[in-house]
Amino acid sequence: MSAKEKLLLWSQKMTDGYQGIRCDNFTTSWRDGKLFNAVIHKHYPRLIDMGKVYRQSNLENLEQAFGVAERDLGVTRLLDPEGKTSEFSLLIFIHILDH
Repeated sequence: MSAKEKLLLWSQKMTDGYQGIRCDNFTTSWRDGKLFNAVIHKHYPRLIDMGKVYRQSNLENLEQAFGVAERDLGVTRLLDPEGKTSEFSLLIFIHILDH
């Protein structure tokens, strides 16, 4: 199993129990920001209000997840919620959250 496949499997495990959130790939599955928030919430539930995540816009979800990751977890903001992000940047960001 490649490192990318392992990271996809890990991401899928992180979505267990989150209604309507599923990780099938490293592109469209992450665009609405819900998956980013779910991953953070899985490890640090006090940092993310998932009820709010389900009501927010895609941009608000992405801003929230990247802001929390940077401010509370020390994860450098590698992704731009309003711009195009490479799959490589996404993989690095997820890998950092995994550790």
